[in-house]
Amino acid sequence: MNCLTANIRKPTTKIAGAAVLAPLSVVFQILPPLFVTPWFMRVDFVAVPWVLCWMFFGFEAGLLSLLISVPLVGVLGPFAGGWVGAIMKSVASVWMFLVPALFAWKMNGIKSLLTNKKFYVVASISAVTVRAIVTVLFNFYFALPVFFKMTPDQIILFFTNPVFQSFVGHSLGLVDFGAFVAEVTFWNTVQGVIDVYLALVIGLIVLRRFPAAVKT
Repeated sequence: MNCLTANIRKPTTKIAGAAVLAPLSVVFQILPPLFVTPWFMRVDFVAVPWVLCWMFFGFEAGLLSLLISVPLVGVLGPFAGGWVGAIMKSVASVWMFLVPALFAWKMNGIKSLLTNKKFYVVASISAVTVRAIVTVLFNFYFALPVFFKMTPDQIILFFTNPVFQSFVGHSLGLVDFGAFVAEVTFWNTVQGVIDVYLALVIGLIVLRRFPAAVKT
């Protein structure tokens, strides 16, 4: 084990790494999002630094980075969503590095996961699937009822109304609960793919130039 790898494993280094990457999430939150759904979900790069923090410093550091930055993520920038938005961003995004972290643990290291395309694809699909299930449940029973004061019937009517559907609902002609599930699942899948694969590209670039920088 070389000196750089040993330093990465130190708790102080993990804390420093989380503290450095957390503000980057806040910066991405302040910037205009890539897309905003008709029901005000942001598609952005906010969670990418959290995934990178896991890659470079481990799961605890990734989680700490999320916890440091998410209070500001909830209040800054366009379509922040307040405390409801902060909770939803956390609940949705944590799986983007928690699930891959479990795969990395089974494979004896993050570096092994990043360099194995097959297993990273399986890990990312698993992460996005968990994210989709969680966000469907949390949006239906928490975010939309609290943020918009909607009842379950009103939520279904909201997503059935063509005015509030994105091109997903329009193109598939979905109605009722199916429209809700499809919208939430599709956009969280898009966001999840951005999170795990943009982080992967950056992680592999760093790994190629600095082999000891990614946590083993």
